[in-house]
Amino acid sequence: MTSPFQKFLEELDNQKEKYHEKLLSTDGELSTFMRSFQIYDFILDISTLLIPEFYYSTMSLGLLFDFDLTFIEPLNLEFIWRIPTLDEWLKGIGVVIEKTIHPYATDIETFVIENVKYEYQEPILETRLEKGYYGKSRYGYCYYDPANVRESLRNAITLMFKKHPNYIARKNAILSLAKAFDVPEDLVRYIHDRMSLIQCAHVDSFILDYGVLDESYLCVEESPHETYYVNLDGEVESVEINTLTDLQYGFILDFSMLDIDYLCEEEDMYRDEAPVIIPGSDEKLRSLRDRIMITAPALSNYVRGDEAVDYHKCERTNLWGELMAMRYVSESEVNQIVSKEVPGINEFEKRKYITAVLQLIGHTGKRHRWGYKVFKLMSEDELKRWWIDYWVSQGLDQKVLDKLFESVKIWLLDFVYKKVSIGRKLRLERLGIPIE
Repeated sequence: MTSPFQKFLEELDNQKEKYHEKLLSTDGELSTFMRSFQIYDFILDISTLLIPEFYYSTMSLGLLFDFDLTFIEPLNLEFIWRIPTLDEWLKGIGVVIEKTIHPYATDIETFVIENVKYEYQEPILETRLEKGYYGKSRYGYCYYDPANVRESLRNAITLMFKKHPNYIARKNAILSLAKAFDVPEDLVRYIHDRMSLIQCAHVDSFILDYGVLDESYLCVEESPHETYYVNLDGEVESVEINTLTDLQYGFILDFSMLDIDYLCEEEDMYRDEAPVIIPGSDEKLRSLRDRIMITAPALSNYVRGDEAVDYHKCERTNLWGELMAMRYVSESEVNQIVSKEVPGINEFEKRKYITAVLQLIGHTGKRHRWGYKVFKLMSEDELKRWWIDYWVSQGLDQKVLDKLFESVKIWLLDFVYKKVSIGRKLRLERLGIPIE
């Protein structure tokens, strides 16, 4: 008679074989490569719309909240790639990808001087409230950003804006995070609505240097343009704007917040030769397009020839199996707790609680960190408050969530550390980078 543990091992081995066949085998890599050809034109079209929207909306955080562009990760997160050396290729490295700083990501003062018309530079720079640095700045002449609040503004809200196309899920995720950090809801709503306005106007109202030919609507009136946006509650509203800088920083009646936005002229305040505006967006697009055809080797990276043939010999498959085993063990523990706390609960409802715990593990253990660093900065109380508030808004029981969190927190940090270590181990070993 087959034991439950043996069934578990057989199922895990079956999953490893499928994972290897679809992604890491020679046929799997070729299939991915052919799909890259199939989606190439679609990626070009969709990136032409999405990247400028995201680029300009995140850029707006710079002047509004005095964030250097090097500090806003959606702007400075870029990658370059190269063909591996012979030694690297023999180790199974198909392509070497390295993070780089975007050439147009700069400090806010340089951004203003190089991109804003001369007559507007002084009013902007003189009204900036200086950021404080401990041991250097004078008390009363500057301000300090609480780390978790700063991270929630510059990264997490931006991530959630792009991640959740469903307005209800987006609202719950953003407000739960704001509540955990005691960030005013009005400020959070304003950031979301400002980003929504910038992105909606990309095709809703043709604006010079921002609109897209054959996509953006040419308004009947030259100025101001009436454009629509979707607020945090999912409701469609409209405002009147004149220029790109109106969208990003301009004071708009019944929309803007005092002491944050700028009262702009009817003309755009960007210089005609502003290096960050058109060239910066184009550089983002070119960089993405250059990387489309390396999708296959990137996804099938760190696999030698002998490993591509036999999944039993493939180290990457085995490491993936370890991660999956850890996931199955955590799901099993959650399953037992929920079954005990809610007798007779059906499998569908039980799965919601399992998903909640997987989210808790995932958000605190993301290796790429973009948009998730805020969850690493949370104290245990803040993490618990955010997590429970979010899932209660999704309809789960607070008492069961509280019981789950108290059980999970005992092993969460060790679990996350092991998960991250396993995930980065192979890459560091194959590239010859010391493992910390």
